[in-house]
Amino acid sequence: MTSSVPDSFSLDELSNMLANAPQEDELHNTNDDKGVTPEDIRRVADEALEYASERIGTPVLHKYMMMTICCRMIEWHTRMGELQIEAGHTESAFCWLRDAGKFQSMMDSLVNICVDDDDFTCKQDD
Repeated sequence: MTSSVPDSFSLDELSNMLANAPQEDELHNTNDDKGVTPEDIRRVADEALEYASERIGTPVLHKYMMMTICCRMIEWHTRMGELQIEAGHTESAFCWLRDAGKFQSMMDSLVNICVDDDDFTCKQDD
């Protein structure tokens, strides 16, 4: 079996690693590799909502957007849970799958909220 921990480092190797180590703020950056900032995300989301409101000024549109986002989040979290199971990380998988269930709960709530008379997304009792 090979070890990933070397027996020793030279001072030059340590200096080189230190010079190439990520900065503290880089370690805590949760953005993807595209360099997207939280401000970018907020701006784009706000612009998309404003555009949608200008195009179709009904609350059903916003509810439908919420439902679509919930569906995508359910799919994403379920898939991430499946990948964690495949990798043998059951505790992490449970967390992902539990969060998928939370999004499903949101969806269940949304289909029972009618936002206007033309709300086609509302579950109808027959």
